[in-house]
Amino acid sequence: MSNVRNNKLSELISSLSYNEQQLFGRYLASPFFNADSKTVLLFEILNKAGSTGSFPDKAGVFKKLYGKEKFNDKKLRYRFSYLVKHLEDFLAIRQFQKDEKSYLINLQKSLSNRNTSKTYSAVRLKSGSGKRHESVGILLHDYLSAEQHHSYSAMRLSRITQLNYDSMIDNLDQFYFLRKLQLYCELINLKNVLQSEPNVLLIEEICSLISKNNFYNSKAIEIYYFIMLTLTEPQHEAHFNTLLDLVESNREIFPASDLKDIFQYVRNYCIKMINTGKDAYRQKLFGIYKSILSDTRLMQLGYLSQWEFKNIVTLGLRLKQDKWVQRFIRNYAGYVAPDERKNALTYNKAVLCYHEKNYRQTLKLIREVEFSDLYYALDSKSLLMKVYYETDDMETFLYHISAFKIFLRRNKFISEYQREIYRNFIRFTLKLFRSGYSRTKLTVLREQLANESNISDRSWLLEKADDLAGVITSS
Repeated sequence: MSNVRNNKLSELISSLSYNEQQLFGRYLASPFFNADSKTVLLFEILNKAGSTGSFPDKAGVFKKLYGKEKFNDKKLRYRFSYLVKHLEDFLAIRQFQKDEKSYLINLQKSLSNRNTSKTYSAVRLKSGSGKRHESVGILLHDYLSAEQHHSYSAMRLSRITQLNYDSMIDNLDQFYFLRKLQLYCELINLKNVLQSEPNVLLIEEICSLISKNNFYNSKAIEIYYFIMLTLTEPQHEAHFNTLLDLVESNREIFPASDLKDIFQYVRNYCIKMINTGKDAYRQKLFGIYKSILSDTRLMQLGYLSQWEFKNIVTLGLRLKQDKWVQRFIRNYAGYVAPDERKNALTYNKAVLCYHEKNYRQTLKLIREVEFSDLYYALDSKSLLMKVYYETDDMETFLYHISAFKIFLRRNKFISEYQREIYRNFIRFTLKLFRSGYSRTKLTVLREQLANESNISDRSWLLEKADDLAGVITSS
């Protein structure tokens, strides 16, 4: 007979933290929620099984619940369903308790049907008080609260003309326009993945209304309007400059999660400009990263992915901010997820050692990097190739290039774009190696690099070409 390890009930129980397990136990013990002792016992049986990893079969669970009574699968499944319903109710209540705005809206609804005008007025006032953030969630709350108050007023006023529709319509417009802009921006970002142009109804009309009506006095709408412009008209850099000024001067009005999303668009624009050869955006992007790192609200979100950590290190080193990068690695590694931290720390220390020309330590650290992710494998192989080039270890250099080519050809998880940019990197590194001290070959190499759009680590290749040209000039 099958055990109860992989059913819906065990999945829900295993999702509970230790604290939630204790709270749910008290929930079941409350007669207000549950008056059935066997439901309490069933939870205790399954919760203990989850903590020990020893799951009984259905017959064993039935016996603990009903003693010598003959096994009845239908009766047990009914009991399971009953406990699932309690778990779902408990999780919904937990979420409800965390969302004060939803709680107040529902309390307004309840009080509006009762003769409790003083209490209703106090709750209505509280619903609009507190620290104000500009987010789609807050705007939706404002609309729902205004709509509820409209219903409350309608029941108590004798004439419909006495009702105030203005605040309800304004709140609905702000919520709708902001959410529409957010979704449009997300779709533009995803259009390369979806391989289709975003089709958002009325977006042109909405943008026209927004610009004509001074963004409906909403900085959130204004900011997402300019995010949209940076995505649709990236060639107009003035849009980005306006966006950056708006974000920096209004960052306190946003919840941390919304601000994180906004900064993602800002960073992506800088990266796009850098990839088109506009190196001035490296300094802008570096300043944005420093601004993010100084914001305790953002860092409390567990903000840094291992790739963000790597990007910051790479950018800092390219801008010759070596000391800053050393402090960053030391002070911010703890913000990377524990299961990613060791690899991130090891790899980026290797990159720092390479930058400091400590090639022996670079090789040592790279050997400790686990290639659990394709990006680490590709970047580590590129870094090794540069080390062998720098140390004039030509035999190992050529052997490594051969192995790297095979890796690119055989690994089925590498995208065609990745395959192309790393193949081009190998090809130009070989050209650099074979150019020797020929001024002609170096000139041709630089021209080819300028005309090749898909290549990894172009700046390093140009730097090495300049180094060789400098040797020729001085001699």
